[in-house]
Amino acid sequence: MDYFKGISLFSELTNEEREKISCFCQIRDLSEWEILFKEWDEWTAMYVLVDWAVEVYKDSIDGRVLLWEIHSEDVLWEMALIWNSHKRMASAVAIKDSRLITILSFSIDELFKKYPDLLNKIKTIILERERINEITLN
Repeated sequence: MDYFKGISLFSELTNEEREKISCFCQIRDLSEWEILFKEWDEWTAMYVLVDWAVEVYKDSIDGRVLLWEIHSEDVLWEMALIWNSHKRMASAVAIKDSRLITILSFSIDELFKKYPDLLNKIKTIILERERINEITLN
């Protein structure tokens, strides 16, 4: 099954590359207001949001501080993959019933041992998306 078919962020990958990644993935459904992870949790997975939205926030003395919203066809917590960070720097909660493609950390390790060139290609796609987001925000 090609979980990434039709997801524009990964349109630069070939069918074969998407299928290789898909073998290491699983689907996770979140109910509205279900917490995906909390700040300071260990990094255990990278997520691609397939449907709806997730809020990323930090808790403070004054309450929750919204950092950003992640919408359909966007990647969530990919920076842990790129920067080798092992702790979450914020929390994430579904703001509607949502569906995510999940790639567990041990699966990412195994995937990229088998296909190291694919890791570099995915990192390039993610970094380019981050660069575009920064330009858009400024």
